[in-house]
Amino acid sequence: MRLSCTAIRYADAADLPLIEALEVAADERFVAVSEQAGIDPALFPGIGASVAERVAAPGFLLVAGQPALGFAHVVEIDGHLLLEQLSVTPAAGGLGLGAALVRAALGVALDRGHETVYLRTFADVAWNGPFYRRLGFAEVPDPPWAASLVAAEQGARLARWGRRITMAAAPVDEPRPAPAVSVIPLREGPEGLETFVQHRVATMDFAAGAVVFPGGRVDPLDRAGLLAVPDEVLDRHAERWAATNFRSLGASARGAARTILAAGVREVREEAAAEIDPAELLPWDNWVTPIGSARRFDVYFVLAPVSARAAGAWRHTTTEAHDSHWITVASLAQRAERRDLLLLPPTRAIVDELAALSVLSQVLALAPRIRATRHDIDVRRPRGGTR
Repeated sequence: MRLSCTAIRYADAADLPLIEALEVAADERFVAVSEQAGIDPALFPGIGASVAERVAAPGFLLVAGQPALGFAHVVEIDGHLLLEQLSVTPAAGGLGLGAALVRAALGVALDRGHETVYLRTFADVAWNGPFYRRLGFAEVPDPPWAASLVAAEQGARLARWGRRITMAAAPVDEPRPAPAVSVIPLREGPEGLETFVQHRVATMDFAAGAVVFPGGRVDPLDRAGLLAVPDEVLDRHAERWAATNFRSLGASARGAARTILAAGVREVREEAAAEIDPAELLPWDNWVTPIGSARRFDVYFVLAPVSARAAGAWRHTTTEAHDSHWITVASLAQRAERRDLLLLPPTRAIVDELAALSVLSQVLALAPRIRATRHDIDVRRPRGGTR
C-alpha cells in the first residue's frame, strides 16, 4: 500500500488539474463564516487564479499528497514574495499539511535569498490570521507594492467576511541542524518486508509520540575514528553522500563516512541491544529538519539488512520509546494511512518507498541517488538508482 501523503513536492503536470478543485473545496469552510455574518455563501468569491495563471506567474507552486491534497502558491511581485493562496481539502484536515506547506514555502524563500514572505488574509478567521500567527507571521502595514491586491479585495467586498490584513514572516535558517544518524533495519519476514521501529514517548521534546527508526545525535566519540571499516567501504559511502553536507562530520571524506557508520552502530547497540556490521550498512537518505522547528537535525539514514537469525537479538531497550518491535512495512503504511500512528515526513517517505519496492532484494538493488532533502520537499518515489 502506498501512502496518500509523504512530504511536500513541487507541483508537476499530474497535479495541475487538481488545483482549482482543491481551492474550491477548501473555501467550503467559509459557508459557516458566511452564515454567521448573514451573507449568502454563494457570494464568496471563486478561485483566486486559474491554473494557467498560476503556472505563468513568477514564483513557485508546492503541493502535498499523492494525488495532491493541498497546495501553496507563492508569487513574486516587484521582487517581493507573496503567499497568494494556501488550500487544503477538508478531507485531509488534521494532518498538518497547511503548516507543512507554509514552512516549505518559507524554506524555498530562504534558499532564494528573500528576507520576507508576505500574505493577505482575514485577521480573525481561525484558519487564517490566528493560524499564520502560530507559524511566525505578524501583521504589518500594507506595503505600497500590494496596492493592487488591496484594491482587488475591496472590489470583491471581501471585508464582508471580516477584516483583511497583510502579514509577514522572516525565514531564518536557525537553529543550526545537529548531525544525527538513523538506522533502517530490514529483514525478509514470512509476510513480507519487515522493519524495526520505536514508538517514542509523548514527553519527548522532538518527534513526541512518533514512530521512528533507531537513531540519534552524532556524539563526539563517533568522530574519534575508532570504528574499523575497510577503506573501500568508506570510499563507496563517501561517494554516495557527496551531494549532502556529510563532509562536516570529519577531517576527510573517509573520516566523515566513518562517523556516520560509528553513530549508527552505537545507536543500534544502545537502543536495540543489537550488534551490526558497519560494512553491511548502506547509505539511503538525508533529511534536514525544516526551519521553524525548535530543534533541528541533519539526519543521515543508513539501511541495515538483518538476517532472520540476527533479527532475534533486536529488542526494546531505550527509554525514549515506550515500545520497539518488528513490523511489516505494509502494516506500518496501513496504520499510518488510518492515522493509528504518527510518522514524520522523512519516515513517511522512506516507508512509502520501501512499500513500493516490497521485497528486500529490490531494496538492496536500488542504491538511490541521495541528496539533502530540505524543508521536507521531496520527489516522487521510488527514486532512481545508480546501479
